[in-house]
Amino acid sequence: MLDAVRQAILSVVGPSLIGLYLFGSLTSGDFDPGVSDIDLIAALADPPDEQVAVRLRKVHEDLARANPDWDDRIEVVYVSKDGLADWRTDTTIAVISPGEPFHIVRAGREWALNWYPAREDGVTLMGPPLHTLLPPISTAEYIDELRRYLASFAKRVDDDATPGVQAYAILSICRGVFTIRHGDRLSKRQAAAWGPRAFPQWADLIRRAVVWRDKQRDPDSQNGHATIQETRAFVTEMTKLALE
Repeated sequence: MLDAVRQAILSVVGPSLIGLYLFGSLTSGDFDPGVSDIDLIAALADPPDEQVAVRLRKVHEDLARANPDWDDRIEVVYVSKDGLADWRTDTTIAVISPGEPFHIVRAGREWALNWYPAREDGVTLMGPPLHTLLPPISTAEYIDELRRYLASFAKRVDDDATPGVQAYAILSICRGVFTIRHGDRLSKRQAAAWGPRAFPQWADLIRRAVVWRDKQRDPDSQNGHATIQETRAFVTEMTKLALE
């Protein structure tokens, strides 16, 4: 699948592709073939523009049709080498990620949440090592952005949130709070094992969230109305901890 994605990207950007980097669960050893995403950074010679975006959108749609098991499970961030070098300043990137269509956005310091783990644990699939393109990011900078990200969950879990969406929020918050407290990063499954010990009052919800995550693509597991209030209570309490 990685080779198919690489070939698809090359078919559009050709020699403009400076490097391709894998990060996330597939490099941390906690990849779950049934539900995990493939996370990639494509470093380009120039910022992606609308003309390139149209062609990249098409190849991603073609990949999804040809590989239905990977539909909505491939995330690629397209960023220029200058954008990586000066990541603390807003830059234009293009991204396709689970739950979002291919689109062009402005990326600022909040993207440290992607750049930091990629620089720390990423694997080079093509091009020079990522650390030669992306300057160092301190753990403190990463945690500052992580706090802001966790705070955003209070507004991101709406009335129609599926169990899968709720699971994402619960497990992401668990791993984020662990990082804020200890400085290290956990996978979602590792966070699901740590959370019940650290917060026994939420142990049952966290364990159920693992089940919801595993079944998120099951058509019969899309109604989250029965659990939304409990999930929101968890989000409210835990995000307060993250901001302390």
